[in-house]
Amino acid sequence: MNLLLQVVFAGLSVGAVYALVAVGFGVVANGTGAVNFAQGEYVMVGGVVAGVVHEVWHPPLPVSVLCAVAAGVVAGLVTEFAVSRFSGARSAEIITIATIGLAVALKAAVLLLTDRKTYGLPHFLGERPLRVGGAVADTQTLWNLAVVFVVAVGLSLFFRRTRQGTILRAAADDPEVVTSLGVPFHSVARWVFVIAAVLGALGGAGLAPLSVMSYESGTLLGLKGFAAAMLGGLGNLYGAVIGGLVIGLVEAAVAGYGSAAYGDAVAFVILLIILFTRPTGLFSQRKVVRV
Repeated sequence: MNLLLQVVFAGLSVGAVYALVAVGFGVVANGTGAVNFAQGEYVMVGGVVAGVVHEVWHPPLPVSVLCAVAAGVVAGLVTEFAVSRFSGARSAEIITIATIGLAVALKAAVLLLTDRKTYGLPHFLGERPLRVGGAVADTQTLWNLAVVFVVAVGLSLFFRRTRQGTILRAAADDPEVVTSLGVPFHSVARWVFVIAAVLGALGGAGLAPLSVMSYESGTLLGLKGFAAAMLGGLGNLYGAVIGGLVIGLVEAAVAGYGSAAYGDAVAFVILLIILFTRPTGLFSQRKVVRV
């Protein structure tokens, strides 16, 4: 029983980060129709920036997290400029390919600036672990889950109750109509990429107390987040959250009851199963088109 609880706690903690990455994939897919393969690098940038700020200046932890969020905003703006203004891309396929190149560039830039150093953060709620039913739970798990809950509720309200959110939802359904009404494509792209990058940066800051962050941390996290997004249904907000938590739990179970060496393979196995059996995901929303 203790091992089961330990597995659940570990799975929820990393699963919350996967969920944030998956939601970022969904936001970009809804706004542009593209798959943003720089999403994992946003996580890396957020974690590394927060770690560098903490290590060099030793500010209060909220300041380090805010610096990570600011770095996410900058990364999102750079992405929008690179894929929609500089390249002039409007096609989802071209944007997807452009994000792959941008991911490589971000990774290389962080490598040059940090020289392969690793960074971490103290636990946000204190180093003392929680003991539940004989198992030890990391307090960072509570923080990461709380962030996912706040993000899910906040984004839901944003997309349904605000004018900009309504525009983004309309762009997901019919981008040509939105453009014809005077809303430029780069404006929609800027919003979705900034939101996605901030979500990734928050995930990186939340992961830094659990695992050291470096220039090479983002690629695997991005692939796991993509698997979570596909599992829940690409573009489905709550499906992405559930997908991330499920992958985190299954990964922890494989590592806890089997071998940690196979933990990283879980996301890829799930992704392959989903692509072959239900490529639209478990919680995809079918659209009815009147002809």
